Amino acid sequence: MNGLAVFLLCLAAALLVGVQGTVLRRERRRRRNRTRGANSKAYADCLHELPMFVRQLAALLRSGSTPARMWDEAGRLYGTGGEGVAGPAGPDAGAPETLRQIALSALLRPGIRAAGQAAGLGLSVAAALRHVKLPAGVPPEASAMTVRLWRDLGACWDAAEQTGAPLALLLENYAHHLQHQLDAAAARRTALAGPRATTTLLGWLPLLGLGLGMAMGADPLGILLGAPSGWLILGVGLALLAGGRHWSRRLVDAAARE
Repeated sequence: MNGLAVFLLCLAAALLVGVQGTVLRRERRRRRNRTRGANSKAYADCLHELPMFVRQLAALLRSGSTPARMWDEAGRLYGTGGEGVAGPAGPDAGAPETLRQIALSALLRPGIRAAGQAAGLGLSVAAALRHVKLPAGVPPEASAMTVRLWRDLGACWDAAEQTGAPLALLLENYAHHLQHQLDAAAARRTALAGPRATTTLLGWLPLLGLGLGMAMGADPLGILLGAPSGWLILGVGLALLAGGRHWSRRLVDAAARE
């Protein structure tokens, strides 16, 4: 009897330790997901400030700054806080405004540093901008948009050097174009929110129909599972459901890419 009691106590202790370990792992996972979500939102929010950054470059040029001086001034504005991005999770913690500033610095600091060094050494600024590398941990959408920004700025720089066009004017026009792109992308995401929700709702309707039929006293499961014809109907229905969901997702994703 004593041996059985000891065994039960050991089993209870092992279960308690296992449950505690599971709870702690879930809590850590929840914190990581929350941090990753805040990080992604910070990067998404700071993308809308990229046109302002380009306008600031144009304003510095119009005020009489040389290209090297312009990049130095930009480095003073955006050169702090970029070291806070470490690893995929991004910034560790803080207010949303602080996270946004850290994310914006992480996006802009590599290009500002590369262009400033090239301008100070008399090298090609356009070539330096086209080869900017962003730090690890930047979300793919933000990384793609920022790399494209630096390449477009390099194209503006090349056009100004080859044609003699005012670089400040080219930057202002590009800032307007970039703002239009970001606004269109935001409007597209808003417009696609309804179709995405509708697709999700339609995917759950068959299950809701089964539940409604059972609540009304019918036996839909018995009909579907109790005869070969029911199995055939069930298979065809599941195939159509999967095909519809796949087709709807493709339509929505294609609209999002356009």
